[in-house]
Amino acid sequence: MENTTFSHQLIEFLSGFSGPAAYATIIGILFACGLGLPIPEDITLIAAGMLAAVGTISLPGAYIAGYLGVMVGDTLLFFAGRKYGRKVFAIWPFKRIMTHERILQAEGWIQNWAKTICFVARFLPGLRAPIYLTAGVLKVKPSIFLFQDGLAALLSVPIWVYLGHWFGSNIDLALETAKKFQIGILVIVAIIILMIVLYKKWIQRATKAQRPQI
Repeated sequence: MENTTFSHQLIEFLSGFSGPAAYATIIGILFACGLGLPIPEDITLIAAGMLAAVGTISLPGAYIAGYLGVMVGDTLLFFAGRKYGRKVFAIWPFKRIMTHERILQAEGWIQNWAKTICFVARFLPGLRAPIYLTAGVLKVKPSIFLFQDGLAALLSVPIWVYLGHWFGSNIDLALETAKKFQIGILVIVAIIILMIVLYKKWIQRATKAQRPQI
């Protein structure tokens, strides 16, 4: 979870908006998050839920704005990578988030986890933006990206928005619970990755065992 003071400030900032202005601000901040700017996406979604709790916006509206915001940012990153290729790493603001180490790390993730990485990346703060941008550079099919990222967002966005709605104006309790949720999500993702690794190894062994011996 991000710096608590900054999280408080972000929630208080969003609390100053209502109606269409609130929806537009939520989408705009999430769009900036998608570009890799150091703004906590989960806290923004929690803030959207809090606004719904006090009646500033509707809960369905918070879900929709949250989903649109994360998908627009993610999709822009992906298609920027597809259009400009490796040149994108030298374009602002992408060059700010794509160090050489991050590029290599993202490429490794995509090459090893091509069938699931766009889903898993949504739950990996800090790696999400580099992976989506690099997925575009490496020409992952748009249908695969949109399906996996869209499905992951359908799971993650409601969790954070509802968490904010549940705790209403109790910012401290919401942030403390969010920390636990984030740890739990990372543990679940790690378990899923481990299961996939074990499954791949099992398939490889089974395939090797079925090959006729010469």
